[in-house]
Amino acid sequence: MHDLMDSHLWLLWQRIGDPVAYVEGNGFGELIDDPDKVLSFRLSYDLVRDAALTPVESMAFIKGLLEERTP
Repeated sequence: MHDLMDSHLWLLWQRIGDPVAYVEGNGFGELIDDPDKVLSFRLSYDLVRDAALTPVESMAFIKGLLEERTP
């Protein structure tokens, strides 16, 4: 479980100006430009990204699951 499970998040960096976040969920979408809130989303994203498997690890994990389910 993590802070980003209940919605979709896009972090956007403008050529001019501060970064913004766009959060979208079931029946809502919101562009967030408050620097403190954007930073909070960025930190949450970083934690999820850092916990993710690498592409090679992901492939090995998926292959392992398939092998377990193959008779």
